[in-house]
Amino acid sequence: MNENRTFYKIPHYLDQGRLFIGMPLSEVLPAITVFGIFMLARYMMTGLVIGSVIFFILRTLRQGKGDNFIPLMVYWYSPPTANKYGVFKRTPSSDKRYWLN
Repeated sequence: MNENRTFYKIPHYLDQGRLFIGMPLSEVLPAITVFGIFMLARYMMTGLVIGSVIFFILRTLRQGKGDNFIPLMVYWYSPPTANKYGVFKRTPSSDKRYWLN
């Protein structure tokens, strides 16, 4: 009888996006990339400040909209060629979205 209650239970981590050190990858990756570029140019503090600003801007944009909000926005609003060669290789390009009803 106890098993029937959890038979259709969906685990929390199925809807969760990719994580890097416990934080969403879509927020951390741009900040680390900017910091790394400035670090290579020997402007570590400037890179830290700009990377932190980018991190907090992305965090406030994504707040309350789900874990995959930023990658989905990139998918829908980037040009079709960027989707073809980028992260979304297995999905149709965004210009065909009206054909997929």
